[in-house]
Amino acid sequence: MGQKKTGLPTLPYRLQSNQESYWALDFCYNISMKTIVTTSLSEDSNLVKRAQDLAQEYSFTYLERRKQSLKKLTGGLASALVVYQDKLVLVHPQGGQLVLHPDTASLRIKAPHDPLLDLLGTQPLKILDATMGLASDSIVMAWAGHNVTALETHPLIHLIVSQGLAHFQSGNPDLDRAMRSIQTFNREALSYLQDQEDKSFDVIYFDPMFSQEIAESKNLAGLKPLANQSRLSPELMAEATRVASKAIIIKGHFRDSVFEDFGFQRQIRPNQKFHYGIKYVN
Repeated sequence: MGQKKTGLPTLPYRLQSNQESYWALDFCYNISMKTIVTTSLSEDSNLVKRAQDLAQEYSFTYLERRKQSLKKLTGGLASALVVYQDKLVLVHPQGGQLVLHPDTASLRIKAPHDPLLDLLGTQPLKILDATMGLASDSIVMAWAGHNVTALETHPLIHLIVSQGLAHFQSGNPDLDRAMRSIQTFNREALSYLQDQEDKSFDVIYFDPMFSQEIAESKNLAGLKPLANQSRLSPELMAEATRVASKAIIIKGHFRDSVFEDFGFQRQIRPNQKFHYGIKYVN
């Protein structure tokens, strides 16, 4: 499987096309030019050193906080990667934030049942979450006893979320153990699947960005500017079918045709804006 990746690489591991190559080069230039690193207001020598190390390792600019607001520190022209004791927070100039906080996962594990866990059943499974994002689904699946590997295409999302999974203290020992158990890779799903042996995961899970906007999804506000907007493709589904031994599960907006397009059994959820779909493989 390789070593766990928790840093920001210079380029994605494998580029599928010229278009992706151009995106990667543009990303690597712009992310270093438009992001600064600083500490929280409660800065100390340890936080300052961590922030300086991050800036040096990933070619960001380090700015001393000096009790200033982020708007004053950056002039409103750059995103700020803020180093706290147990997390990293990316604050966009417009005010949105990207941070791992397992609040949604915490609510889900307290519920009498969860639709995703209902689909998976009670037997422990080896699961690939091919679209990690803020890792809510990965955390819930790991909490239920599944062996979860999670992929994230965007290097900065991967950096923030993987660091949060490794260090965030929720106050719930079982939830913290679930977060620490998740293995993450900064990889694009198709290239990762192409590297795997046949039937090497029990279940492969996809939660691509919805084709329809869900306005009240405030938790995604900080994620949206960075998220991979790619849709599922026949090539990706073919590789997932080869690598999965039991099933492929997707989540999508209730108006999305992705379920029918790829032959998934849609799991209707009355009065809910997203549905799950499952496709069993031989």
